[in-house]
Formats: sequence, C-alpha cells, structure tokens
Amino acid sequence: MRDVRDDLSTIGRRVLTPIAVLFAIYLVGIVGYKMIGGAGHSWLDALYMTTITLTTTGYREVIDITQHPAAMVFTIVLLLFGATAVVMTGSMITAYVVEGDLTAGFRRRRMQKRIDTMRAHTIVCGAGQTGTAVVRELVATDRPIVAIEGNAERAAVFERLFPDVPVLVGDCTDDEVLTQAGIVNASGVVVCTDDDKVALVTTLLARQMNTKARLVARAADDRAAARLRQSGADSTVSPGKIGGMRMASELLRPSVVTFLDQMLRDENRNLRIEEVHVDQGSALDRRQVDALHLHEYGTGLLLLALRTRNGEYVFNPPAATAINGGCHLIVMGDPASVTRLQAAGAAPA
Repeated sequence: MRDVRDDLSTIGRRVLTPIAVLFAIYLVGIVGYKMIGGAGHSWLDALYMTTITLTTTGYREVIDITQHPAAMVFTIVLLLFGATAVVMTGSMITAYVVEGDLTAGFRRRRMQKRIDTMRAHTIVCGAGQTGTAVVRELVATDRPIVAIEGNAERAAVFERLFPDVPVLVGDCTDDEVLTQAGIVNASGVVVCTDDDKVALVTTLLARQMNTKARLVARAADDRAAARLRQSGADSTVSPGKIGGMRMASELLRPSVVTFLDQMLRDENRNLRIEEVHVDQGSALDRRQVDALHLHEYGTGLLLLALRTRNGEYVFNPPAATAINGGCHLIVMGDPASVTRLQAAGAAPA
C-alpha cells in the first residue's frame, strides 16, 4: 500500500539512515581496536573499547593505547565522529517520536487493518461540506463508512469531527486509493467532489472495480448528471436543484420541512425514513400488511408506502395488500427497529 511505503520511506530517511551510519562507525571501531589489540585481545575487548569510547563512559581501558600514538589518533577520530553520530541519531529518533510521525504511522496501519475487515460499507469521496453532511447521516444510522479526502488539512478537520470514521488522505481517482478503501467489499460509493471531471473519473473507476455497489454522484448540472449516469452512477444529485426545491418547500409547506428537519436532527428518537427489501423466502414474504406486526420489531415503526416488483408505489397500503419477494417497504422508525425489520426481510442463507 502507498501509505505503508511512505511510512517506510520516512523511517528510512529520518531514522534508519543515521542508525546505519552509527552502526558503520561502531563496526570500524571494533575492527580498529581488534587490530590494535592484536592476538592478545578478543573481539569482546574490541567491542568493549568501542562502546566506552562512543558513549564517553570513561571506564578502564582493556586495550592499552597510551604507548601507541596511532591508536590514540584512531581513538580521537573515532570519538569525534562517533560521539557526533550518537548525538545526531538520538536527536533524530527523539524528534521522530515527539513529532508524532511514528505514532501516526502505527495509527494508519491500524486504520488500514480495520478497513480491510469491513464489509458492505460506504465509501465517501470528498470530506468537504457535502461529504461531511453525508457522513453525519450515515453515522447517525449506524452505517460503516470509509472517507477519502485529498486535502490533508480538510482530512484533519474531518477526523476531529468523526474520530471513529477511517479517512484516507489520497486521490479518489487513484485505483490504489480505492482499493485501500475496500472498494471491492463496499455496498455503496458517494462521490461528493465539486469537480465534475474528478467525479466522472471516480465514478467510472469505482463502477469498474465494483459492479454491484450503488453509486451516487454529485453533479453541477444536467449535462454532468447525464455523463455520470453513462459512466455507471446509479443516481446523481444536483445541489442547485435540491437547494431550489428546499427554498420552494420552505415557502409553500414550512410545517412539512420543519417536521423533516426535526426528524433528522432529533438525537433522542433518531427517526429516519428507510427502505426494507423483501427477499423471496424471507419471514416477510407472502404476507399481508396487517400480518406484518410491525410493533414486534420496534415501537413506533410505521409503514408509509410499498414499492412493488414492477416499480409502482402504493402509498399507505391497505391492510389486505400482499407483500411479495422483490418488493420494498418504505418505513419510518428508529435505526434499531429498521435493522430488525431488514433482517426479517432477508432470506436465510
């Protein structure tokens, strides 16, 4: 992975290089003192002499150099270069740890391991204002998420807002970054970038890497939306259109808008309008609306509409309406109740 290679490169540049220099000086000292001591002294004696010289400890010399001018010169040179190498290596390692590079590398590797274990998660490309709003809703409904952001400062702000959400700093148009985000195992991808070209490339690449994931992309206008759908997006969202519809709704039906806003922002009840897919052979298949017994899955669970296998919607379906495999139930309730209903609608493996 690119982050792992970057970490190794940083370690090599800032830590391993001075350690290698220190090791080389240490080796020169051992060999030098062994040659000075001759057969009368062991390699251990040479190691001991090198150690007390480089650390400036000042213990008893096991190899007498007072009668050998060349040995004294060797010791002086070794002390100057060695002591400098020891100080520099120690300071670099200390700086590396204090600046957080080491802990950041460990944290990134832990995060990558966590992402590798994720299944059916959502990848959010872009951690700007739109991406933050998307993640906030996904977090509120207990969805697993991985975010990708190319700007390191924006990613840092995102991490403070959502400390439990993994965020990769990288280019979402890079297939390697998408692989790190677990695109193969993702159930959905949301492209929130405001650059239509980036959104187009990301959508095309994500669709090629995962043909089953649901792709939703942000589009600036109808032309961009059409291109995104041709590239594999299942749905597109235009902030301009959504904003216009919201302003019109505030004018025409303010109570409805207020109700929806309160529903989305209520942290106590945390109500949401969700859809439940009914598989053939599941506990909900071949039953009528009055036999669903929604109260068994959670208090306040309300059936709003039914989408048939033909794509037709039946709003407020009558009690005798048949529920068949392949249809979708549009319900309102808290995430826990909806999750239990979704589990009932899934056929046993």
